[in-house]
Amino acid sequence: MKRLSIIAASILLSVISAYAISPTELGAFLAGRTLPESSPLAPLQASPEYQEHARQYAAMWFRYDERYFAPMRAWSEAELTPRIGTVSQVTYLFGGPDLISALGLFPAARLYILGGLEPVGKLDNPLDLTPEQLHASLATLRKSTEVILSFSHFITKDMKNDLAASSFQGVFPIMLAFLSFTDARIDAAERYTLSSNGTLQPGESASGQPALRLVFRSLPGAAPAEVYYFQANVANSALKSNAGLLEWLGRRGPTTGYLKAASYLLQEESFSHIRDFLLSHSNAIVQDDSGIALSAFRSRGWQVIFFGNYTTPLDIFTKYDQPALRSAYSAGAGFPLPFGFGYRWQKGESTLLLAVPPEQAPRAIPVPPSTRPQG
Repeated sequence: MKRLSIIAASILLSVISAYAISPTELGAFLAGRTLPESSPLAPLQASPEYQEHARQYAAMWFRYDERYFAPMRAWSEAELTPRIGTVSQVTYLFGGPDLISALGLFPAARLYILGGLEPVGKLDNPLDLTPEQLHASLATLRKSTEVILSFSHFITKDMKNDLAASSFQGVFPIMLAFLSFTDARIDAAERYTLSSNGTLQPGESASGQPALRLVFRSLPGAAPAEVYYFQANVANSALKSNAGLLEWLGRRGPTTGYLKAASYLLQEESFSHIRDFLLSHSNAIVQDDSGIALSAFRSRGWQVIFFGNYTTPLDIFTKYDQPALRSAYSAGAGFPLPFGFGYRWQKGESTLLLAVPPEQAPRAIPVPPSTRPQG
C-alpha cells in the first residue's frame, strides 16, 4: 500500500498510479534499462524499436561515464573533499535538468537544488501511447539529452524545442533517466508550486513558480536524498516581483554553489541579486569561467583554487574574456583537471574554479600527482 500511496500522491504520475508503476520503473524504462518481468512496462521493452532505444542510450551513457562521470567522482574524492569536506547541499541555479553532473561531483549530498527556465514538464503513461507515439517520444528524449551526455552541458532553446511535441516533456523525464543511469532507487516524484512567500504547496497552481521534488537512494539501505527543481527566472527584475525562491533558498542554510555553462549571466549587473545571494550563502562555489567573475571573488577576499586551463570564451561570449584569469593560469596556478567541463568541454581546455570565502579556509591542498616527488 505504501508504494501505491507514493504514486497516488504524485501529480506528475497521477495517470500512471492506476498501473502501480513506481518512479524507479519509469526511470529505468526511459533510460533503456531492463525491467523485471513483473513490471507493467516490461512488455513494451520487447519491440525492436525499444531495443534500439536501449542500445543507443547505453552507448551514450557509457561514453558519458567514461569521459565525465567516473573521472568527476574520482576527482571529487581526491581533490574536492580534502579541501572543503563532504558536501551535503548543492545549489545549481543555472543547471536546468543537468542533475547528472551534480551527482558526479557531489555524490554524497543529501539535497540538490536546481533551477532554470526549462519547464517541469510531464510524463504521459507509456502504456497509453501508440507504438508510434512511444518510439517517437523516446527518440526525442535521447535527442534532448544527447548534448548533455556528449558535451556535459545543454542548450536551453534546443532542448525546449526538442521536447515540445513529445509525450515526455520538460526536465522531469530527463532527471528520472539520469537517476536510473546511476542505479538509484527513486522513492517519490512530486510536483509543487512555490509561492511568493517562499513556501511550497503540493500540486500545480498558476499563482506561483512550478517546482519538482524527487526523492532517491543511491544505494540500497542508503539515506534518502532530495532533488528540487524550480522553473524560475532569477534576473533582478523577476526576483524583485517574486522573491519566493530566495526566501526558500535562504531557509535551507549554507550551501555549496555550483555554476556551469551559465551564459556569463552572473557577470551582468542585471543578475547582481542572485550573484550576491550565492556569495552570501555559499561556503564554497565550484564553477567554470561562465559563472561569477574572478574579480568578484577577489574583491570579497575569497580564496580561489584553479584547475584545468583557461583560453578564451566561445565566440558568442568574447566580451566576457577575463585577462586576470588567464594571467593566473599562465603563472602556473592551475592543478590538473581530468575531465571536460563547461563550454570548453574538451579535456585539457576546460576551466574549473573552487572558490572559498575567508571564513571557510580550505584544508591542506593536496599536491597534484604530476608534481609529486618520484622515487
